Amino acid sequence: MKKIIFSVTALTLLLFSFSCKEEYLERVPTTSVAESDIFGTVTGVNTVLEGIHRFTYKYHGNHDRFGQKAIDLDVDLLGEDMFQSERGYGWFVGMYQYIEHRNINSGILEWIWSYYYDIIDNANAILANINKASDVALYAARVNNIKGQALTYRAHSLYQLVQMYADRYVQGGANTHLGIPLPLKPTQETLPRSTVAEVYAQINSDLDAAIAAFGAATGVARPSKMEINLSVAKAFKARVALTTGQYAIAETMAKEARTGYTLTTNYDKGFRDISDPEWMWGADLITEQQTSYASFFSHIDPTFGGYATLGNHKLASTIIFDFMSATDIRKSLFKTVGAKPRVGYKFAGNGEWTNDYVYLRAGEMFVIEAEAQARQGKDADAQTTIFNLVVVRDKNYVKPTLTGQALLDHILLQRRCELWGDGQRYFDIKRLNIDLDRRGKGHTESLWNAAGFFPAGDKNLTFLIPKQEIDANPKMVQNPL
Repeated sequence: MKKIIFSVTALTLLLFSFSCKEEYLERVPTTSVAESDIFGTVTGVNTVLEGIHRFTYKYHGNHDRFGQKAIDLDVDLLGEDMFQSERGYGWFVGMYQYIEHRNINSGILEWIWSYYYDIIDNANAILANINKASDVALYAARVNNIKGQALTYRAHSLYQLVQMYADRYVQGGANTHLGIPLPLKPTQETLPRSTVAEVYAQINSDLDAAIAAFGAATGVARPSKMEINLSVAKAFKARVALTTGQYAIAETMAKEARTGYTLTTNYDKGFRDISDPEWMWGADLITEQQTSYASFFSHIDPTFGGYATLGNHKLASTIIFDFMSATDIRKSLFKTVGAKPRVGYKFAGNGEWTNDYVYLRAGEMFVIEAEAQARQGKDADAQTTIFNLVVVRDKNYVKPTLTGQALLDHILLQRRCELWGDGQRYFDIKRLNIDLDRRGKGHTESLWNAAGFFPAGDKNLTFLIPKQEIDANPKMVQNPL
């Protein structure tokens, strides 16, 4: 195991390895590298931030662990709209079967936990040290930009963790049930689980602080979409507000977040190029950084010689496929391959290993905005917002005249079509408190194991706490087994 969170080992920090050709961060004890060596200057602190960027797409020791996009696949395969066609080489099958995240000894269960807490640890190190840099007064705007990015990374990581390792946020409820530990500074201290309410309060506090910090970072250029910026922080604020039922905030933040981005006219080109005007945040990969078989495109791209091509295609459910019209470009990206119907071609690498990873798109902001408007009873606005998105995907799409629940249902189905493969469906199942029901939707029932149906709120919809964390942290409490 790479690291046990909150263990009593020496405090660790990320140190960027300039000598390493692959340019990824390694964690080293502070007893080996003095903090002043990396945190002594604003440039040094920024190096740690750059390391977090690289951490999101580096190889993490196994072919189903390649950073954020691996977790996006895990999350979508826990839903009903994406499924495996066969076992293939076995990657991601255990997650699809609802086995992996319910096994306390699972390496994937522990890796996802550690992945986000590693990011949190290093965001905390940045926030705790940046004001101590010797040249902090010379780079006030850049310091605010770095703070904004670190705060957003921490908020995003906490948001992902609390949705997986805790029961759902109940809109209007007290949410005093157990969430996750909340480390807010570099610490060796073991921490208990905070409540779900406390975790979401911290997420919102971090995002508000990030938005304010970006606002004070006047004149700092964004060198690439690999860096988080104000629009990304607002996008995550919109996601969180939708989860917690703060629909006016969700609407405003989603609208502001997508400002300046243009919906792609290349939806059928494979979602592989960070220069696409719709992409808000992603990873700009170069040949030296691509991870071959242990990569997102290896597992989802049906056009190249990765694991998908070798037998583990990712298919769409009949629900979303049948909902889309024949003129919808999104529907054209699900094709028949041999005996397999509805194989997804949304992410296609054009026959190359090196392709960029998308983490956030403006299209998601449209569906958040439309849903938030519909839930506020602003039907006319919601009709316009969803039309403005879908007509770019389907030139024959007619602005809906639906109202009330029928309009909301329509928007939610459009959301599922739009975000297939983007790592949102499992979170939506929990957020909406609906059943996981794969029955009669085209799934390969022989792979189901016991996961054809779970009722809303079932314990199987919540990840278990990894055994390594339970063993290392005497204050930790396990979820219902």
